[in-house]
Amino acid sequence: MKEEEAREAYFELKIIEEQMKQLQRQLAQIEAGIAEFENAIKSVEELKGKSGEEAFVPVSAGIYAKSTIGDTESFVVNVGANVAVEKSGEETMKIIEKQVEEMKKYREQMMKGMQLLSARAEEIERMVCQN
Repeated sequence: MKEEEAREAYFELKIIEEQMKQLQRQLAQIEAGIAEFENAIKSVEELKGKSGEEAFVPVSAGIYAKSTIGDTESFVVNVGANVAVEKSGEETMKIIEKQVEEMKKYREQMMKGMQLLSARAEEIERMVCQN
């Protein structure tokens, strides 16, 4: 392998390495988002039939306000562009489940991208080692 080809292979490996690091960071964010939505599903389920019970509402990190749970049959859902609408518990669950499903699909696409990048990096390393 010529010196110029080796230099190009090195730079391509560095680019792939950075792309993989970026994908790993994005995957971590996706995983956190999935966990958050799954917790939201549990919370909606746990609220069923708890009207009138006392609860602590988070105000800030480690700070809570004492409150009484009101209507547990409907929820206010942000639908984007700072617009919130009232949805039934069932509708809310469907929205959250759809978001989880979409995030899982996106995670799969990202993992496939990681596999492609990894395969290319291995291919480059084999070419460099052979010469």
